[in-house]
Amino acid sequence: MPLEKSTEFTGPQTPDEKLDPQMRAFLEEVAASAAELPNPFHSPIQLARAAIEKTLRPFAMGGPAMASSIDRELALGGRTIRLRHYRPENACGPLILYIHGGGWTWESIETHDRMAREYAALTGLAVVAPDYSLAPENPFPAALDECIDLLQEVHLNAPDWGAEAGILAIGDSAGANLALSAAMSLRGNPAMPKALLLNYGAYARDFDRDSYRWIDASSLSPKTGHIKWFWRNYQGERTDCGWRSEPLLGPFDGLPPMRLQVARLDVLHDENLAVARTAQEVGVEVECSVYPGVTHGFLRAVGRVSIADQAFRDAARWIAAQASQLNRASPSTSRLASSSGAS
Repeated sequence: MPLEKSTEFTGPQTPDEKLDPQMRAFLEEVAASAAELPNPFHSPIQLARAAIEKTLRPFAMGGPAMASSIDRELALGGRTIRLRHYRPENACGPLILYIHGGGWTWESIETHDRMAREYAALTGLAVVAPDYSLAPENPFPAALDECIDLLQEVHLNAPDWGAEAGILAIGDSAGANLALSAAMSLRGNPAMPKALLLNYGAYARDFDRDSYRWIDASSLSPKTGHIKWFWRNYQGERTDCGWRSEPLLGPFDGLPPMRLQVARLDVLHDENLAVARTAQEVGVEVECSVYPGVTHGFLRAVGRVSIADQAFRDAARWIAAQASQLNRASPSTSRLASSSGAS
């Protein structure tokens, strides 16, 4: 599928003027929720995380009901992490691993609970969402190694997880970075995700891009300074992180099909298109959509912003196509689907 071309960051309209009215209303609602709380970028990390959780959790409430939603703890790489396993009614097919965003520094499966439920309900697939270790206390490669270990655990014990047909990985922002890096790290390994849905990810510490300059000149967030702060938290004092922390620099050949969902009014816009182009150039099957009028993190506005709702539907369509191919290749799920249809 041809990639959507980026328009030039020129013209009479500023980013603020291009903002979708529903998106503007949502951002104002989030700002009002945070108005009496400490500025997380100028607070001790635990206080900052508490402020973020208090601000964002109300917007993650509700959403589709699940047949079950179970929290469990899992020992991975010397650490024990919490994860949530969502099962919609009649779940059948591959498993979705959903990796939340938050600059590797904050947010959780609680702040992204609504989004995980939406993916499960729209696709009919079970979803596992990990609360991976956060920086700066646990810098690179802690979170990445946990995601890789979790992919291997699910693959090795597929019947226990309902993943006989394979794993699809979804990541938002920092989670998209982790999903792509994990897939690159597992190239040639059967535990590699069979498809990647990457939402407005951070893929390289290259801030000399038009989209950074364009958003920096507006009232919108995040800005370059915020993204640099997140990267410092994630990489710590290391100077040898390489492509495993910056996957735009990594090996794209041999990766599975991927879909990128990009916010037009986002400092990360340009590097997302760079990921799509780089992957396509080495023969990866790529689909990429740029959503106008919305900012970084717009998918958390599902149910409030029509463009976010459309992006979820677009993702569900693409996931359904990927899942259908995996189901046909998996004898166990093919038999289950046939028996379900005959009943």
